[in-house]
Formats: sequence, C-alpha cells, structure tokens
Amino acid sequence: MSLPNRTRFVVKTFNKISPGGLARFRPEMYRIKPSDAAPPVAHAILLRSHKIQDEDVPLTCRAIARCGAGTNNCSVSRMTELGVPVFNTP
Repeated sequence: MSLPNRTRFVVKTFNKISPGGLARFRPEMYRIKPSDAAPPVAHAILLRSHKIQDEDVPLTCRAIARCGAGTNNCSVSRMTELGVPVFNTP
C-alpha cells in the first residue's frame, strides 16, 4: 500500500544514522530527510551526538529519539513542556 507524499511521516536525521536502522522505516510510510533538508517539517527526529536546539525542532515534531545512550544532548524539560517525548535507544 503506497500513500501520497503528503500522508507519509517525515523522519529528520541529525548525524549519520545506521543504514540498517533506517531501512526499518518502510518507504511507503516514511520519508527520511537529513537535518538541512527543506522544508523544515518533521514528525520525528533521530540523532546521535548532535546537541539539538529548540529551533531544530519544528512544531510538527511528535518524538525525538537519541540513537545511543542517554538524552543529555536534548533539553528534555523543554521538550516535555512542548509535549514531545524524548527517548533513547542504546
């Protein structure tokens, strides 16, 4: 089942994320975009060591995943205020 572009979820990546991990996102459901891609829309953010700033997180973001241990490169308290869950995948 293929969905039109406008209904696919956009996952924005910071840093180099494992191609094996990204392959788990089915292309008919998700679009993987690098952090500098336009437009700045993302439903989810994947990052490794990048220290994410508030301006890196668009209003459309619904989750931030740290691909590694800890969440110290993201302001968890600020994201909690915005209703954006932050989690890690060690």
